[in-house]
Amino acid sequence: MGLSDIGYAAIGGLVVLYLLIGTRQIKQWEIVLKFTFGRYAGQKGPGLRVFLPIFQRIRRIDMRTRTRDLFRQAVITADNVTLNVDAVVYFRVVDAEKAILAVENFEGAMKDRAKVVLRDIIGETLLDQVLAHRESIAAKVQEHIEVMVARWGLHVELIGLQDIQLPPQMQEVLAKAAIAERERTYVIIKSQADIESAKNFAEAARVLASSPGAIELRRFEALQTLTQEGTSKVIFDLTKTFDEVHKQAQDGGRA
Repeated sequence: MGLSDIGYAAIGGLVVLYLLIGTRQIKQWEIVLKFTFGRYAGQKGPGLRVFLPIFQRIRRIDMRTRTRDLFRQAVITADNVTLNVDAVVYFRVVDAEKAILAVENFEGAMKDRAKVVLRDIIGETLLDQVLAHRESIAAKVQEHIEVMVARWGLHVELIGLQDIQLPPQMQEVLAKAAIAERERTYVIIKSQADIESAKNFAEAARVLASSPGAIELRRFEALQTLTQEGTSKVIFDLTKTFDEVHKQAQDGGRA
């Protein structure tokens, strides 16, 4: 083997080594953007891909759904109540080229936009509606965010309002209102029960009045109940029927 053959072998070995250094494994959930001398030169999908070190630079983009917290921020409602709101956003990259070329930091830009929209939407809503319609407010926030982030190659899958904290004074007011509402419900239910009970007593009195035997049995039952208690002294004239007692009472009333 001559010197020329050794040189060719060395050059070939360097080329193979150079290509091995530039070989990258792209995972199933990734997309790689390739830049040649700073100029965008296309994207590659999953598998083994060869790039040219020094001349080319790559940028990996995770295409899976991401979860990011929108940390607590103070928001003023339409009726001037200050709330502390915690939210979470689920989003993913749907266009890797736009996500890298259209905005410097797509994740930070998306979070900032979500905070602004959340503050604006709640600022146009009354407190009672915020507390009662969290899901509809979150859906409205998602719709407004999607209009902007779609330009950056992103898709917002879900916005969730995790926690809404009220000022201590407002919490006390709402607690009193809830107690008053429960008391009102209790009074209504009790009054309805009293009406039903009065109707039942009236019906029972009508039935007993039309059946002397039944009312006599009821008298014996009452006597048995009283004697079991052992704390009271009750005198019954068992030699007289209820009809006689009732007649004497009527005669005494006429007298």
